[in-house]
Amino acid sequence: MAADGETMRRSRWGAGPQIGLVTAAWTGLVLVVHGVFYPTFAVAGVWRSVFRVSGLGLLGVGVVIYVAVAVYFGRRRRREGLVTTGPYAYVRHPLYAVGFLFLAPGVILLVGSWLLLSVPPVMYLAARVFTPKEEAELDDRYGEPFRQYRRCTGMFMPSLRARRPRGEQAPRQGEATSVR
Repeated sequence: MAADGETMRRSRWGAGPQIGLVTAAWTGLVLVVHGVFYPTFAVAGVWRSVFRVSGLGLLGVGVVIYVAVAVYFGRRRRREGLVTTGPYAYVRHPLYAVGFLFLAPGVILLVGSWLLLSVPPVMYLAARVFTPKEEAELDDRYGEPFRQYRRCTGMFMPSLRARRPRGEQAPRQGEATSVR
């Protein structure tokens, strides 16, 4: 692993800034199109109220989960290095997942534009493009403990069928290997 500032910055922030930049650019473009063709793509009538209430609910839940996971990660990373417990026992990138499962849909529903429904898929695709580089850095840094962890967890959603070598048990929450 290189010791330059670029690698260290990526290691600290992961793929998040890249995912955020792609998502923000796409969202901006979609909002411009929405504004140009307003009210063509706007949600109207009773659905507008339903969308707003649902959006606030998703945002509220998403912010609480995001903050809780970020605090958990920050505290554990300082002590353990590779964090594989708590929400990370089920999903390797819960912060990214919260973004495209709760936060982006919450904003979309709150704004009330049918065009914005394209944002979570774009965000997900950006995560699929940029996250492998982050995982390669984690593999370089932690080696076999990360590879074992990767086999037992899903990238953004809990793995329904974790891929484990025959005879190897999945680490239980709190028992996964953590190394510095």
